[in-house]
Amino acid sequence: MIKRMILMVLALAVVFGGIFGWKYYQGMLKMQQMASQQRPPATVTTTKAEAATWQPELRAVANLRAANGVAVSPELDGRVVEIAFESGETVAEGDLLVAQDTETEKAELARLRAQRELAETQLARQRQLIRQDQTSQAAVDEAAAEVKTLKAQIEGERTLIAKKHIRAPFDGMLGIRRVDQGQFVSPGQELVTLQALQPLYVDFDLPQQELAKVREGMPVHLTVDTYPDRTFTGEITAIDPEVSQETRNFAVRATVANADQALRPGMFADVAVQLPEKRDVITLPQTAISTNPYGESVFVVQPAEGEGPAKVTKRFVRTGERRGDQVAVVEGVEPGETVVTSGQLKLREGARIQVNNDVQPNNDPSPQPANK
Repeated sequence: MIKRMILMVLALAVVFGGIFGWKYYQGMLKMQQMASQQRPPATVTTTKAEAATWQPELRAVANLRAANGVAVSPELDGRVVEIAFESGETVAEGDLLVAQDTETEKAELARLRAQRELAETQLARQRQLIRQDQTSQAAVDEAAAEVKTLKAQIEGERTLIAKKHIRAPFDGMLGIRRVDQGQFVSPGQELVTLQALQPLYVDFDLPQQELAKVREGMPVHLTVDTYPDRTFTGEITAIDPEVSQETRNFAVRATVANADQALRPGMFADVAVQLPEKRDVITLPQTAISTNPYGESVFVVQPAEGEGPAKVTKRFVRTGERRGDQVAVVEGVEPGETVVTSGQLKLREGARIQVNNDVQPNNDPSPQPANK
């Protein structure tokens, strides 16, 4: 009985051992088959690393302001009797803007003129009398002083009348009118703004470490969101000699001609100061650069062997200045080498690739905002 049971156990062990052995053999064959199969080539876009010459520049955000800009206001109290301008009008220096009531001043001027005529008559009489030894020199001097006093008073009254005729202090463009006919205005009250739009000042700050690089006369280029397709050109006209203790920046002023008056005071602009030296760089689209904790890298395309697909190799690089969509590669890539620009997440060292450049990532050193 015991012998039969032992034989049955041995038989079952052989059967199950054979089954498990067969399954293990099949699994090994399947794993070998899968290992021998290659992944399909990954679809990527590529570009060639290009050699370019970049002129170094210093970038900042600038504020535009008028060479001359004021809020026109009266010097004297008075009621407005004439408004001689329209909002937004271009005026020349000396053009009448606002006239205040001057009836009181005109009446006083007429009275002073009458007194002057009388004083001049009395002076002439005193001079006639002194020639006849019928008056003193003191009387003549007193009459002459009276004439001078009245002339000064008349001139003062004329000045008051002139001050109540408020005129443009320089050529420029007026803002929106802030005064009405018949309104009583006081000294310092804003009537309208006046801005000289030619030229415009471009004011911006740079960090103190750039002070030695900047000189008067250096060209600057600026762009504003209002005109995304235009670049305006000016030059540095002043550099503040003092560095701010709070920010450790120094102020710079450039001047732009603005002949067509496209730029307006108060705008913000992106400004680039063109430095004189130039340097040769190798450029790639920024999308070609992969960043990880070990540094920055790219996938360089290796020539295909025979009729098979091309492969890639991963290479660490050192990058420099960035401009728009481009980045300067300082080390790691040579001009003319083909580099993957998109699809890197699907790649590993030695991966096979299929290139499709129908749609390329942006590669513009000076991209402009899309029109809305």
